[in-house]
Parts: sequence; structure tokens; C-alpha cells
Amino acid sequence: MPPRIAAVSALAPRAAATRARILAAALTRFSRYGFRRTSMEDIATEAGVSRAGLYLQFRNKEEIFRSLATDLQEDALTRVATVLRAEAPLADALRAAFEARSLRFIEIANQSPHGGELLDETSRLCGDLAAETQCRFRTLLAGLFRRASRSGEIDLAAVGLGAADAADLVCRAVAGLKGPDVTADAYRTRLAALVRVLVAGMTAGVPSRRRRGA
Repeated sequence: MPPRIAAVSALAPRAAATRARILAAALTRFSRYGFRRTSMEDIATEAGVSRAGLYLQFRNKEEIFRSLATDLQEDALTRVATVLRAEAPLADALRAAFEARSLRFIEIANQSPHGGELLDETSRLCGDLAAETQCRFRTLLAGLFRRASRSGEIDLAAVGLGAADAADLVCRAVAGLKGPDVTADAYRTRLAALVRVLVAGMTAGVPSRRRRGA
């Protein structure tokens, strides 16, 4: 390998590690002091990098915030895809998918005295990102409903729904469970109850012997 290419290749992991350290430091600072009261210098200090090193990676704290949100959203979708690959009854799979999708964000908002501000900034800076991620999440759920329908675990036709419609309906229903004061434990409890009700409606016309796990 030519010396220049080798040098660039050696720098790539180092740059990635620095980027990860900066984003972790930013999350700490944003959670502790809020977005508005956190400066680029604060983030550099928390990360243990120079201001020059910070600006080599990010132009401003808005870009840092958006990059942090992107990583969190991608990590959530990766966890969702992982839990949906498991062969589990529909209610269990749905509950696990929504927990993988949302619990980390709920915990961040709950643990910070600036949770409301962070949510506002997420809407301002990352609204398009959140919408795109939610669209991908609904697509994953539609696949789950399609699989459950094919296996005979549920009867979507009996309730006049397609797989995509079912995914959208469940997402809209679960969205109502979240709020600025909802804890992770409260979310889990409400989610489990809601999923039981929704899945029960979809299985009402299915003979018990055909229901997975019955």
C-alpha cells in the first residue's frame, strides 16, 4: 500500500473514535445543561479535544446535535430489526420493537432537567430525520404484520386492514403513550396493555389452535 494511502487508512479509525467521543460528550453536556447553554468549547472540553480538533469534525453545535440524533435513530432501528428477526408471538414482537424504538429517547428526556428543551430542539433541527426514521420503522412493522397474517396468527382481512395500515394504526396509537413526564417504566406498562388490546382485536376471528403460542 502506498505510504499516503496507508496514512489515510490509519487516520480513519482515529477520526471515527474522536467523532464518537465528541458525540458522547455532547450528549452529556446537552443533558446536563441544555442545548442553548452548551457551547462548542464546552463540548471540546468534555470530549478532551482541542477546539481546532472539534471544528475539523463539526461546523457548529447544530451539526453535532443532528449527528447525535442520527446516530441514536440508526441505533434504534438496528435494535428494532434485531428483535423482529426473532420468532416471537406478535404481541411480544410488537412490544419489543416499540421499546427498542423509543425507550432510549424516553430515558434521555427523563434523566435530563432540560428534557423539554431537547425535545423542542429535536423537532426544530431533526424533524425531517425523525419523520424518515418513523417511515422506516413502519415499514419494518408492516413486514411483521405481513408475516403474522401469512402464518395465520392474525386475520387482518377480518378487520379490514392491510399490513401497512396495521403498522400505521399501531404507531399512531402508541404515539399517544409518550409525553414529557412519562417514565420508561410507565411507558412499558402502557405499551404492554395497548399491544394486548390491539392484537386481541386482530386475532378475534382466528381459531385458537392457529394462534402462535396458544
